[in-house]
Amino acid sequence: MKYGFEIAFVLVLAIIFVSETISAKLKGKVPALFLMTVITLIGYWTVIPMDIVEVSGLSAVKNIMMMIILIHMGTLLELEQLKREWKTVVIALAAVVGIAAIFLSIGGMLLGDKLLSLTAIAPLAGGGMAGILTSQALTNGGFTDLAVWPILLITLQGFVGMPIVAFLVRGEMRDLLAKVRRGELKHPKDVQAASDASQKTKLIDKLPALYKTPAFYFLILAILGTLNLALYVNVTSKIPYVSLMMDKSIMALVIGVVLGNLGLLDKGVMSKTMSSGILDISFYAYIMTFLTGASIATIKAMLLPLVLTFVMATIGIGVFSWIVGRGVGYSARMAMAVGYNCYLGFPFNYMITKEAARAVAGSPEEEEILFDTLLPTMLIAGFICVTIVSVLMAGVLSAMI
Repeated sequence: MKYGFEIAFVLVLAIIFVSETISAKLKGKVPALFLMTVITLIGYWTVIPMDIVEVSGLSAVKNIMMMIILIHMGTLLELEQLKREWKTVVIALAAVVGIAAIFLSIGGMLLGDKLLSLTAIAPLAGGGMAGILTSQALTNGGFTDLAVWPILLITLQGFVGMPIVAFLVRGEMRDLLAKVRRGELKHPKDVQAASDASQKTKLIDKLPALYKTPAFYFLILAILGTLNLALYVNVTSKIPYVSLMMDKSIMALVIGVVLGNLGLLDKGVMSKTMSSGILDISFYAYIMTFLTGASIATIKAMLLPLVLTFVMATIGIGVFSWIVGRGVGYSARMAMAVGYNCYLGFPFNYMITKEAARAVAGSPEEEEILFDTLLPTMLIAGFICVTIVSVLMAGVLSAMI
């Protein structure tokens, strides 16, 4: 069935609205992101065309918004904060080691196929780029019938990861909320207020307030996003090896980190654009485009290997994250939430953290404190697992096929 722009746009928004409403009714126990994924897949398998996001016009918004959002996220990651989050980095790396350990040891025996086990590691440790690289390696190696395997893993890992991470994050949020109400936890901005006051005035602060409109901030972000894409297409993507490690998403995040720390962009610059609604919608549209490759037939054919794979990966991530997390002083729940970012990464971890804060908090002020306290940890965990380590692993393991 074909739809015009208007109907396609309405349907996409309706799927998002229904998902958020059901999640709210269930007090956030079932993430809206998970519900949206299920509804979208059922729709793709029945009456909704695969190109609905394209037809709705949201694909164009998604393309530029994702670069803008990543630059925005970069401004939130201060260098001092990255140093403070070294424990998160260690736990994230331990989670990846857990995946590799279990699949390089008993994975081949349990799956009955060493190649399936080997090619599961990088996709499970990260996101789309790792899966695509692995799939391409299988195709180049003549294993065209297995090329769908990594794609299935990256398509379905959210079904496993979203409920687990949502449960863990909500529990951690409840503990943080208790601290907020006892006065033991303040907003991260308040904690840094004294040190910020002693710092030199940022260059962006010298710009007259007259010019600091939502259009101004959107313009700056759009220019940076466009320049980033142009630099990646014309320069970075053509440099061997560097192109594997410096995806355009990593470059956008780096731009945000550098400009934010130099004082050329406001911290959390996206909030200056007053675009929270379109931000969330573009996230969901972005995710919906990843679900088109999961047909009923392909899922049925690899159902048992998929189940065994996710069981093994979940155990490996959980055990290694818990052990290392306890060693560096994290709660078991928070350590595993960090580790299971392997299944999610950005933007999934962002949305789940946002949903958890909204579900647990008793006021907008509490929601903001909870969200801003936990978000940097989740972003850094996803950045380490999904964006960097998994891609590097995909390159190494592809050479072994």
